[in-house]
This record gives sequence, structure tokens and C-alpha cells, in this order.
Amino acid sequence: MSSGAKTLSRTFEPAPTSVSEARRFARTVIVDWGLDDLLDDAVLLTSELVTNAVTHAGTPTTVVVVREADRLRIDVVDQHPTRVLPVGANARPGVSEHGRGLLLTSALATAWGVEYRKDNKRVWAAFALVGTPLEIEAPSGGGPDDLDPHQRESASANGGDPLGLSGHALNQLALADMLELVVDQTREKLDAEAAYLLLENEMEDRFVVAATSGGAAPIQGRSVRRGEAGAPSLRASFRPLAISDLRVTPVELLGELELRSLVTAPVAFDGRVIGTLAVARAEPGGFATDDGAQLQRIADWVAPSVDRASNRAADGERRSWLAFQGEASVMLAGSLDLEATTAMTGQIVVPRLAAWCGIYLNDVRGHPRLQFAWHADEQHLDAVRGALAKAEPAGREAPAEPDFAGEVAILPLEARNRVIGWLTLGRPVGDPLRRERLTVAESLARRAALAIDNARAHTELHDIGQALQRSLLPSVLPEIPGVDIGVGYEPTGEFNDAGGDFYDIFALGAGRWGFMVGDVCGVGPEAAAVAGMSRHTVRALMRAGIPIAPTLERLNGAICDEGPRGRFITLVCGTIEATGASRFRVRIVCAGHPPPFLVSRVDPEAPARRVGRPQALLGVIDAVDYIEEEVRVERGDRLVIVTDGVLERRDGVPMFEEAGVAAVLATSDGSGAQATADRLLEAVADFSATPPSDDMAVLVLDLDRASAPAPR
Repeated sequence: MSSGAKTLSRTFEPAPTSVSEARRFARTVIVDWGLDDLLDDAVLLTSELVTNAVTHAGTPTTVVVVREADRLRIDVVDQHPTRVLPVGANARPGVSEHGRGLLLTSALATAWGVEYRKDNKRVWAAFALVGTPLEIEAPSGGGPDDLDPHQRESASANGGDPLGLSGHALNQLALADMLELVVDQTREKLDAEAAYLLLENEMEDRFVVAATSGGAAPIQGRSVRRGEAGAPSLRASFRPLAISDLRVTPVELLGELELRSLVTAPVAFDGRVIGTLAVARAEPGGFATDDGAQLQRIADWVAPSVDRASNRAADGERRSWLAFQGEASVMLAGSLDLEATTAMTGQIVVPRLAAWCGIYLNDVRGHPRLQFAWHADEQHLDAVRGALAKAEPAGREAPAEPDFAGEVAILPLEARNRVIGWLTLGRPVGDPLRRERLTVAESLARRAALAIDNARAHTELHDIGQALQRSLLPSVLPEIPGVDIGVGYEPTGEFNDAGGDFYDIFALGAGRWGFMVGDVCGVGPEAAAVAGMSRHTVRALMRAGIPIAPTLERLNGAICDEGPRGRFITLVCGTIEATGASRFRVRIVCAGHPPPFLVSRVDPEAPARRVGRPQALLGVIDAVDYIEEEVRVERGDRLVIVTDGVLERRDGVPMFEEAGVAAVLATSDGSGAQATADRLLEAVADFSATPPSDDMAVLVLDLDRASAPAPR
């Protein structure tokens, strides 16, 4: 190390006021030594390093100013040696809480380093004396091996940098950090009590207080319109403005602060005002004409860096909004449930675009009715819901603005060139939706409207399917003495509620009951419509006393008369009658349908056998004669009827077939009728990983109750 060094030091308490005291100490020492060319850079680094130590170490901090033969060195020593600072590639802004201070250190200092000792930690920075080559040598104790020393003249020596900052350092800082640094140094430069910077927010078409220093801290984040006092005006946008007494010429933005005089300078770049830099003092007439000129020089010098950082931030925000809209679209497209889609819309909007919202959907008369309300603070949810409900219109007009605190925007929910409802958004007082955010809200309203309309259409189709299904199946199964009944039904397709398969059991009187299981060609609503017609036709004819065979012959004629709209049907139709000998008499007709399975409980080891002979399908031949068959069954037997969707379930080439049904029935001997039907459908579903391609229906009749009553 060079000999003849001068050293002065001072220790400061871990308090915010220590930062300004350390700056004054360093400034006094450097001026006394006649090193004015290094003054701005050295004082700035002292401020940053002491700020880091006070904020993060929380111990007394000693500032040591050393003048050597070839350089000026600043040491900042704290008593927290375990707090490791990132150096080299790790000292990046935005990654570490102290990234800005170390980035400035690297940019402004000729060499710098960190020493970790047993009881303290020392961060040092060296500045080469102008015109003197730097002897690359760390202070006693050495420094890190990855230092990048370089030769540099002071930025303030050439007069182009009014704040003594490095443009390179500014360009690497995040927008908030850079603005805070500029405002801090501007206040210091002009010896003001307060300073702030208004930055244009293109999305809101306003100027926002983006950074403050000193007494201006309470106005951080507030916004003003162009032309308001203290903000750029349309006629004098490129000139500084001085207000000697704020009580005579009040500025609303500063109304709550104890400030009396103000100077503002426009921050302009490429012919456009992008912000305002302002300083204020507590006494009236606190600024001279030269102060306005100096402030304007600072504003002009910082404008390119502010513009670049502002554009980066704006681009990032726009990308964020695009990502938000994309994510919202994916979420909305994933739901076909009307209630869930409506609720999802509200929860996407709040809190990103609004503090609270209400969604109105038009009823069948076209009158908007409140469907959903949401608030970011659930304590206010009941109040906002009540206000939104009172805002419902009596007719088809848009809802009124609810009587609830906030800035309100009411957007139409328009899908397929028609308004299906309204989206009411509420934001905090003084912060309405503007420009780009309003555009985002309108775009989201359109996407939500389409999703809600799709969900509503799907819900209507679902209701139609449910109605069709109700027409295919009995609402309540009858109680048949001595008979346990099990049924199962599965329409094919993810969103189908009705298909071409059906079953029914109904009383015929005199101790007789009718039953049927049918399968219409095809799937979906068209097949369901034919199935419903067939079921009700058979039920009506048999209840009128017409036997099974003539009933099916008449149904066959009716289907053939439908022409192209007719579809062929397979059907097992029969009657069950209790006899006096503890037996049941079963008569059936198998019109092209797979014959039923009969499981004998007298011989449990015997496999299920098929009963009934296949006859012609319904709807194929204009004239057909069907023959009834009697199936003799004993008490304890089980009759199982399935549709071909069960038998023809495929797993590649293999099919479930008769063997699959027989296997399930063989293992269900101790199960009830409904449990057997459920197990059969479950086995069919598990037979293949692919979704079923056909509807399925199952009817199980267990003749296993106590002795049946004698016929009446």
C-alpha cells in the first residue's frame, strides 16, 4: 500500500438519520482535501453503502475516508460479519435486496471489495485520483479474488452528469430503484426538503408519483391529470415552473404537506413529456432562477434513462396483461357449467381489475338479474351484494350504478351479436378504469360473455337431455311382491344425458306386471326420442289389455310409418305373474334383442343360460308376426336383461360378450339385484380404458323373496 495516507473516521448509530450524517461527513472530508472531482461519486457510494449497513446489519457503522498517494478509499464497517454480500455475477439488481448499492459500487468505483473478519465486515471502494494511474492493490487484509478493477475518470469532471451518477449504472437499475436514486440525489443537489418525480402512465393517461424523497413520501403512488397544478401542462410542457408560495398558488397534490415553495421541470424525451421532476422547500420563495435551470438540466440529463426504463416497465406490464387474458381464456374455456363459469368470471376480475364486481344475466324476458357478486374483502360482500341487487332494472335496460363506495364501470356481456347480461366493476375512489386497463376489462367481458353463453347453451341441452332421460326411464320402480329389482343405465358420450337404450317395469293389474328393455339404433337425442315414443306406446297398449305379441306388431307398424325418421329397435318385452305354487310365470318376446340370462339358484354351480328365441327386429319389416314364449322360473331364480352396449364393449379386438356377463353373475350370487346391476356396469366400464361407444341398460329381476301371493 502507498505510504503517507491520510485517514479520518466516524461511527454512526443504526438509524435512518445516519445516512445523511454520513454523507455530510464524507463531503466535508473530501472537500477539505481538495478532491472536488471525486466528490459526487464518493458521496453517492457512501450513502448507498451506509444505507445497506443501517438497513440490513442493524449495528453501529463506521465510515473511514482514506487518501492515499494514488487514490481515495471509502471503507464502511459494520458489526455483522455473517451477513454475506453478493459479489461478481451474483450482484444483480432485483435479485438481492442490496443489489442496487453493489451495482453502483461496481459502476462508479475503480476497485472495490469485501472483507469478512471475526467481529466485523468491511466494504471498501477506491477511486483513482484524476490523472494518476491506479496501483491495483487491495487494502490491508486483501479482498475477493473476482474483483474487476478498471481505470475511469469521474463522471462529474466533464460536466455532462449534473448528479455525478453513472449513466451505465442507471441503465442497469430497475425503474423504481433508478427513480428513487435520481430523486434522492436531486433533493440533495438542490438542498430541498422534499423531491418527487411524476411519471406518465400510458395505460391510465395520467401522471403518477413514481418516486419521492424527504418530506414528499406521503404522496407516493398518487396520480394527477395532465395540466393540473404541479403536473405538465399542454401549453408549457417543455419549460420549468416555479411557485414561490404554495398558499397563494396551491397544488392539490401537495396540499397535506408542510411545503411552501416548489420548482418543477419537465422530463421530456423525443419531443414528448414523459414526466416531471420537482423539488420543494418549507419556506416561501425558497428557490432562485438558477435552481430552476439546474433542475431542468438534471431532468434533461436523466430523461433518456427514464424513458428506456419506463418503456421496459410498460412492455413488461403489457406482457403481463396479455398473459392474464390468455390464462383467463383458458380457465373460462374449461367450464361448461353455467354457475361455475359465472363465479369464475367474478373471481378472475377481482382483485386484478376491480375491488368488487357483480354479474347480471338476462332472464327469458331479457331483464338483467343479479347472478353473482364478489368483493376482495369478504367482510363487505353482503353489502355489495345488496347494493347490486337494488340496482337491478325493472325492464331490459342496463343495471343502475350501485349505491356502494367506489368508481364504477358497467360493461355489456355481448356474445354472438346480442347482449346476454352486464358486468359491473367497482374500483377504489379516485382510481377508475382508464385506457389500457379498461380495454383489458372490455376484452375480458367479451371472453366471459362467450363462455357464459356456451355454458348456458350446454345447460339448456343438459336439461333437454334430462327431460328425454326421464321419458325413457320410470320415475319410480314398482313394488312387486316377492321380486327384487335392480336397474342400470349409462348413456354414451361425456355430455349425453339420454340415449337410445331404455327399460321399464309397470303394473298391469290382477297380479301381473309388464317389463321391457330396448335399444334404438344409434345414440343421442334422436335415438332417445324414438326410445321414448316406443316405451310409452308399449306401456299404453299393454295396459289396455293387448297381449305382448300384438303390442309389438302395432309398434312395428308405427315405426315403419315414420319413414326416414324411423329407426329399427331391438326389444325384450314380457310379463311376470305370481302363481300359487311359489313360482312365477314369465312370458317374453325377444324382438331382435339379445336373449335374457337366467341364473338358477337351485343349482348354484350351473352357469347362466339364455332364454327366449330371437325374432325379427322392430321397424325393419312392414308386417311381422311375433310369438310369445313362456319361461318357467322357480323362486330364487334371477333374470338378467342387457342391451348390446354391454355385450359388445371392446378392448381392442376382444369383447365383453356373454362370457363377461356370466362371469359377473357367477360371482354375484350373494348380492342383491341392484348391487348386481351396479357390478355389471362397473365391470363393463373397467373392461377397457377407452370410453364406451354405445349406450348401456341393465334390468335384474330376483325372484328370491318369501313366498309370493296367490293370483287374484
